[in-house]
Amino acid sequence: MGFITERERTILQYLREGSTVKEIARKLRVSDTSVSRSISNIKIKTAQLAEDVEFLSTIGLLQIRSGKVEFLTRNRDPKALAALARHNKS
Repeated sequence: MGFITERERTILQYLREGSTVKEIARKLRVSDTSVSRSISNIKIKTAQLAEDVEFLSTIGLLQIRSGKVEFLTRNRDPKALAALARHNKS
């Protein structure tokens, strides 16, 4: 997950383990507000990622099979979409 920070990863792990915002704040020695802000940022980033994946899927750059992302062009190269389209027209 390269789109979230190391701190956000840590917070997600604590949430996965069942920790509350207050417990996470105490463990990280930050304010409750800081943890809540990080959680909000994660939600925003996740929504943006979902929109991006949907767009990339719609234009044919990737598909999701069995819960795994599969790129339909070599090396995840968006320029290869045009070559793929030209090839499929032939």
